[in-house]
Amino acid sequence: MDEIGYKSDLIHWCHGASGMIYLMAKAYLKFKDDKYLHSCKLMSDLIWEKGLLKKGPGLCHGVAGNGYVFLVLYRLTRQPKYLYRAIRFYQFMDTNDFKSGTRIPDNPYSLYEGLAGTACYLADILCPLEATFPFSDVF
Repeated sequence: MDEIGYKSDLIHWCHGASGMIYLMAKAYLKFKDDKYLHSCKLMSDLIWEKGLLKKGPGLCHGVAGNGYVFLVLYRLTRQPKYLYRAIRFYQFMDTNDFKSGTRIPDNPYSLYEGLAGTACYLADILCPLEATFPFSDVF
């Protein structure tokens, strides 16, 4: 439902904290006001708590899209807990729970819905200080 006041527990890049964090990160870098960084940290905590999705591995509404949030926070803060969280989201995609319970995306190889975006995420985990969400670099 798209009604005003409707509360959803789904956390996706395409709506909610996983997408909004890029605006707050850019505001923090531009204005140097800690309230924006604090907002990023709160959003990342929400994603850590509720962001392991079984809709697929992709960027838009999948685990990789939510995992990128932790790479953004790692670049902003250099705090190891954010890299740890990014790696844990990657590891979740290799569990039987994820593999057996995940739906196949409509476009399984696409950038935003499928494996292409997931491959970008995995590559960025290897170089986390250079990680950037595809086509949305805030740095």
